[in-house]
Amino acid sequence: MLSETNPSLLARLRAAEEAEQEVQRLESLASQAPDLREAVAKTQRHEKRNHTRVSARAQAVKAVEAAAERQREVPGTLETVAKMVYSLYSILKSIDTDRREAAEYMSIVDQMDYEEELEQAEKENEDSGRDFKSLEYLIASRHGRARSKQLVEELDPTFSFLRDCDLNEPLRRDVANFILAHVISPERIIEEKLYQDRGSDA
Repeated sequence: MLSETNPSLLARLRAAEEAEQEVQRLESLASQAPDLREAVAKTQRHEKRNHTRVSARAQAVKAVEAAAERQREVPGTLETVAKMVYSLYSILKSIDTDRREAAEYMSIVDQMDYEEELEQAEKENEDSGRDFKSLEYLIASRHGRARSKQLVEELDPTFSFLRDCDLNEPLRRDVANFILAHVISPERIIEEKLYQDRGSDA
């Protein structure tokens, strides 16, 4: 028998067979490595995404609650702002009414000036014998709505609906112009702005 003739060879065979079994076991285990690696990576990605999801949701809940808390202030603040807006609108409307009334009175002044200038021209025309009709047209062109407005402006040369208002801040300027647009026409707003600019340049 081999064990009787060469015991060392038998021992080496057993060791080799054990090594062979270990290699086979390790090869089997090693073959699982790619799948295990992918499974671990997938688990880590899932955990990371879940952590990010939970964290983001918690922040979203916190932000929504903060927004809801601030929103509770909106009705009261809007009520306050609405009252202030109406107050400013009323003031601007009253100013516009007063200015229109002044223009009506100045149109009477202008009419009196026109009649007086016309009478004077008619008297002078009788002496010179010139065509009075063309002179009458010339005198009429110097009177009317434009001159009435000019006469009102001469009473308060620096007038502007928004005089002395700080309009450098865009939101404040937009609010002022928005309210003013409900009082006077957009064309008159442009006129007011141009007039205000002329006053500031003077």
